[in-house]
Amino acid sequence: MKVQFRNSYPFKVWVAVMYSSPDACKDFGQWETAGWWGINPGDLVWAFSTNNRYAAFYAEAEDGATWSGPYGPMLIYQHAFRICIGLGQTGAIGSVDCALIDTNFKDTIINLIP
Repeated sequence: MKVQFRNSYPFKVWVAVMYSSPDACKDFGQWETAGWWGINPGDLVWAFSTNNRYAAFYAEAEDGATWSGPYGPMLIYQHAFRICIGLGQTGAIGSVDCALIDTNFKDTIINLIP
């Protein structure tokens, strides 16, 4: 299933995701994190595909607004990243909690709204 993000917020938003990736991350926690997608207002971007029903995301707008939830934590980095959660990488600028994505086993668009 394809997971996309639509920015319906009036400012640019950056998105990071966490999703099941058993092939790429089989020896390192089976979950992958990736970021950042910079999404301008009104734009739609494809972020990842998954066969798992659930994933998670964190988003932050240039005005400081955030989208998060009770899942995670996910390590985030200043630069673009794609990493398995069990690799223990250094250089993270912090950790964030994430909102749940429920694909219900179909293509999903997450609408980032105020």
